[in-house]
Amino acid sequence: MNRELVLNLLRKEGECSRVHLAKMTQLKQATITHIINDFITWGVVKETGFLTGDKGRRSIGISLNNDGYGVLGIRIARKNYSVGLFDLSGTCIHQKRVNIKMSQSPETTMKLVLHDSKALLADSGDRIILAAGVAIPGPYSIKKGRIELMTGVQGWNNISIKNDLEEALNIPVFVEQNANAGALAQYWHNDEQYRNEMLVYIAIGQGVGAGIINNGDLIRGAAGMAGEIGHTSINFSGPKCVCGNHGCLENYCSSIAFTNEVNRKKGPGSNLSFQEAQDLVRKKDPVATEVFLESCDHLSVGIINIINSFNPTYVVLGDDMAHIMPNLMLERVTENIKNRLISGIYEDTRICMSLVDSDSMLHGAAAVAIREILARPAKYFTSHVHIS
Repeated sequence: MNRELVLNLLRKEGECSRVHLAKMTQLKQATITHIINDFITWGVVKETGFLTGDKGRRSIGISLNNDGYGVLGIRIARKNYSVGLFDLSGTCIHQKRVNIKMSQSPETTMKLVLHDSKALLADSGDRIILAAGVAIPGPYSIKKGRIELMTGVQGWNNISIKNDLEEALNIPVFVEQNANAGALAQYWHNDEQYRNEMLVYIAIGQGVGAGIINNGDLIRGAAGMAGEIGHTSINFSGPKCVCGNHGCLENYCSSIAFTNEVNRKKGPGSNLSFQEAQDLVRKKDPVATEVFLESCDHLSVGIINIINSFNPTYVVLGDDMAHIMPNLMLERVTENIKNRLISGIYEDTRICMSLVDSDSMLHGAAAVAIREILARPAKYFTSHVHIS
């Protein structure tokens, strides 16, 4: 526990002295010295030169060896996948995003993911890649290690993602439902604010899901499928979803539903992509803007259900739909929630947009792997030679 505490402080501080670590952790300086000596031997920490401290005193600076170690982050979605190389502080060094067709078989997609992941490993140079974190759409069963259902795409329930990746990459692989990964990405960047609170991250992308963190711990549920708000009903007489339910939230406000509705309202022959539809909103096209606001209204109903069910302190909105017009979405959703929620609950709930404005899930996937490594440093670093 002390080792994990020190490593996480080094991750956040970037560079500091042993004395500063002792003050921050309230551990004895001898304990800090012993821990840091182990870390230097393992190559996970390096000395960076002299720092000037209080009253002009000089001390030796230390930091994580971000040049020596790293992890892979992988995100798989319905219409694309991303792979990225990250250092131990969670900084993305290189990433690649590839569009795919929803009609493409999961087997073909996995071959492409493996190919690009291996290419990143090959290009990592002297950096040792310790593990990979993977963010995937839910519902994902931890017990079975498989996606139970990916709306609009058949066959993922036959793919053992973790086993296939571990066998091909020869490193430990940690799989997390994508909204959970997104929640971890938020927590990673602002854990002091969220530590003793409940955070719900709402991923509004090609599907809709919620990652729930309470007092620093993910709420996963019995089989790992907690937070599947995309398959909660906001219209019990609505169209039947492939999951078996009627009027599922994601059929009203996901990026796929948004794009389909823009094309429907544009009339026969319209075949806009999501990127083209979102550009129309940014250009204030009346049809696309109307559909976007309707999507925000439907999303608001799902968020109200989450707030009434879990009473979180923070609700964070992220993923593709949240990137179209963040301020407009926040304004519309906040107003809807204010009008439909008990005033006392609304006043105690803070609604905001994602801190990660690029790809929360990919960063969260990397965070999943890094958290595991920093929690068990002896397991991951003692098998490698010292890196100067």
